[in-house]
Amino acid sequence: MDDIKENPIRQEAEVPIQPQLMGAEPNPPPGNEAAFVMKSYADNVYDYIKNQIKYDVISFITQAYIKTGFPNLDDIIGYLYPGFYVLGAASSVGKTTFLLQMAYQIILNLDSVLYISLEQSKLELVSKILSRITAVQCRMNISMAETAIDIRSGNLFNSVTLDACAELLKNANLLTIIEGDFSVDMAKIESIVDDYVATTGRVPVVMLDYLQIVQGKGFATDKGRIDHITKSLKILQRKYDAVVIAISSINRANYRLPLDFESFKESGSIEYSADSVWGLELQIVTDQAFMNLKNVAQKRQQIAAAKAAIPRKVKLTCLKNRYGIASFECGFLYYPQFDWFLPDPSYKVPVQPAMPRTI
Repeated sequence: MDDIKENPIRQEAEVPIQPQLMGAEPNPPPGNEAAFVMKSYADNVYDYIKNQIKYDVISFITQAYIKTGFPNLDDIIGYLYPGFYVLGAASSVGKTTFLLQMAYQIILNLDSVLYISLEQSKLELVSKILSRITAVQCRMNISMAETAIDIRSGNLFNSVTLDACAELLKNANLLTIIEGDFSVDMAKIESIVDDYVATTGRVPVVMLDYLQIVQGKGFATDKGRIDHITKSLKILQRKYDAVVIAISSINRANYRLPLDFESFKESGSIEYSADSVWGLELQIVTDQAFMNLKNVAQKRQQIAAAKAAIPRKVKLTCLKNRYGIASFECGFLYYPQFDWFLPDPSYKVPVQPAMPRTI
């Protein structure tokens, strides 16, 4: 682990805090200068500015220069700032593939990722990464690329896959994949992250796949369990000033509807605890002609056709964002056979009407 390079952007980010700010003295209340005595309290803002804020700022900017690696998304958000992100989607839209591709793109920028998978095995996830690398390397002759299932079925030792392995190995020491199971709870997740930080001395981007599988005892309802998990993930994020991204499933009733907060299972705690809430959805779901259809069977047929298309036209919709533009969307082309997302150059963001300016 000692040979891992540091992200040069982070090194440049560690700028010194102005020393005069740390030494400023408080101004006494007007007319009561003689009697004024400043007491130091742990939560007092004066004490915080004098003794703590510089360390919190350094901690924040150490984690604040992480790119997703998706150019169209990075152009909008700039960076993944420290915070708790939730990514939701229906089945077959590619939420695990999207997050896993982001993980690989993050390590290419020399940032570390801790991927906690509670559903898929390490073999499944690594073969997805390798498949995508073969597709990138064989773009001029895509028939040479290998699918993840082909790699898992024995095509690991041909020249194409071996080239992909060599490419992945360049930065593979920055990616840690933990295989969980259906018994993992928040205490286990917290222990995994604590052990990683203690062992490596680095704070990784933490990815959890996925939120609804995390177990919890003593809760009367699933809503109570999910509330506990989302709040605990936010507390864990704040503990390390980390980027924490959790995948969430959505309600089946919303599969044929544009995503909103009601789409997320037990969405109350997600809406309030998460700093950013993103959703992946088929582009057709927000098409006006599709939304005007009254026949459910026709909607199902069009969704099935959109899922069968290669590439699948998908878009990422932001429902909440504390770090910039409150809501946005960007389009992607999803090639499921190679677990590969590419920006959709033809995607046109709907024009929002200008808000009237008032004084």
